[in-house]
Order: sequence, then C-alpha cells, then structure tokens
Amino acid sequence: MYPPVTIVIPNFNGAALLQKNIPSVLKAMHAYSGETRLIVVDDGSQDNSLQVLQDQFPQVNVVIHAQNKGFAEAIHSGVNAAETELLFLLNSDVEVEEQLLAPLVRYFDDANTFSVNPLIYDEQGVVKRHSWNLRQFKGGTLKLVNWRLDEALKLRAAGEKLPSAYAHGGSFMVRKSMFNALQGFHPIFKPFYSEDYDLGLRAWRRGWVSYFEPSAHIVHQSVGSIRSNVKMNHIKTIRRRNRYILEWMHLSASQLWFCAVPASLIQLLGELLLLDKVNLKAFYLACTKLPEVLQARREIQASQTMRLADIMAELKKFCA
Repeated sequence: MYPPVTIVIPNFNGAALLQKNIPSVLKAMHAYSGETRLIVVDDGSQDNSLQVLQDQFPQVNVVIHAQNKGFAEAIHSGVNAAETELLFLLNSDVEVEEQLLAPLVRYFDDANTFSVNPLIYDEQGVVKRHSWNLRQFKGGTLKLVNWRLDEALKLRAAGEKLPSAYAHGGSFMVRKSMFNALQGFHPIFKPFYSEDYDLGLRAWRRGWVSYFEPSAHIVHQSVGSIRSNVKMNHIKTIRRRNRYILEWMHLSASQLWFCAVPASLIQLLGELLLLDKVNLKAFYLACTKLPEVLQARREIQASQTMRLADIMAELKKFCA
C-alpha cells in the first residue's frame, strides 16, 4: 500500500534553484508507486520564477503570494492547498535522490509518527549533522550531539528506529493532521530559523515522534534563498534571537534560572566587552517577545503528555 504524497516547495526569487532541482523531485515522484503531487508556493518573487514554472514545469501546481510573507506562511499555504495526509516539505535549494519517498512513507504505518527526516549531504558529499538531531541539555543550552553515519546505518540494519528531536525544516515528511493540530510553525519565529526545532519539540510533547532515516538522502546546497536575499548580520541576529526564544519556551523553570539564564548573561557580558553587537541585539529582540514566549509556554504545558526531560531521555539512548 503506497499512500499519496504531496511535495510542498516554498520559493522566493529562486528561479535558478527551481530549474536546477525540480527535475530531481519529478524523478522521485515518478519512482514512487503511489500518487504524488507537487505544489510550489511562490512567495512574492521578483525574479522570473513564475515564468520558469509555467514554461518548464507545467505539471507543477503553483500557489502565488502577491507579496512576500516568509518561509512559514509559504509552507502553510502549501499545506492548506494539499489534499493528502502525507506531506514532504522541501526547500528549493535541495536535490533529492530518486528513491527518496518510499523509505520515509513506511514510518507512517505507526500512528504516533509525526515526521521523518532523510540523510542530508552538502554539495561536497559531507554529511550534515542536522540530519539526525540528537540533543542534550548541557552548559545552559540544548546542544547538538555528534553521531556517526556508519553507526546510524548499523542501528537501522538491526531494526532500530532512530528518534530525532526534530526533522530539519528543509526536507521532511510530516503528517498533515498533526501539523495542523499544532497550528504549524509558530509565528514567534518569523521570518526564519528554529521554527522546525520548536515544531518538533511541540510534537514530542504531545507524544508524537520524529525520526531520522539514513537510507534515504538529499543534497542541501550551500546558498539558498535566505542567504541570497538577506544580509548576513541580520541572519545571524535572527538565528540567535530565535534560539533564545526556543529555549525560553521549552526549558524547565529550573533549567532556565539555574543554567540557561546565568550562562547567557556571562556570554553577553563577554560580548559587551568585545563590542559584539549581534548577540546583544538578539538578546534584546528576544526580550521584546517575552509576553508571547510566556503565552506559548503555558499553551505547551497545558497540552503536553511528555516533559522535555522525557524527550531528552529518549534521545540519550542513542548518544555516544
């Protein structure tokens, strides 16, 4: 049984990326035994993206934003337009392997599966650590734990499923009903970064699991639409702001007050002495979101069936 799958690609000024990568997506769709549909959400592009889609990929379903709304809203528009329960959310700067879909679809035989992430390579063939998001609370923050591909493949060959803190937002399969139950990506993280991390943690806290499948892979290219259209200092500031917000939303009160906040203040003091304005600005911007953060914490705690400590305990089983 091969359930239908809808692939959703958000696009902003990515005409060249669409030309480069959609052919690999179409091959993967053709190789899959079930029904497939491809939706590209054009998020107010000012280049010739729409012309490329019309002329070169007429089989693609296009959703158009007249103005740029950002990554999360583009994804939400694609999800709303999809008619299938299984969705594969994919960045435009990703090339996929032909046999990608079937290994991911199998996970959804389990009713508790929320999402699954393939192995991610960069253009040089180096494994991206975020393929498998093993996280542990250490030094006042949720740190990414190193892992080895050969060990991950050995575990899968032995029949082990590999749980992940979250599935990388640029290439993951997800159950639409669960995505919608969580109301998708939280708007507090606009315009970009950490929304996938938060989504995965909120799913876990409902008792829904994300996985990593190393037998399926994609290639994530080095320059996507964000880096092509946004200044690097602004990217760094928003990325750090959103990490503060994410940790304030999900860490326990004791983790925050006895570890995370003191560690942040010490770091900020050092950066003040070094006149590093990026992190100082990020912390200030995060503080302006405190009312929204506190509201999100209350909502998460009211609906949770698992604590963050329980999630970390599940992931720790696979940490070296």
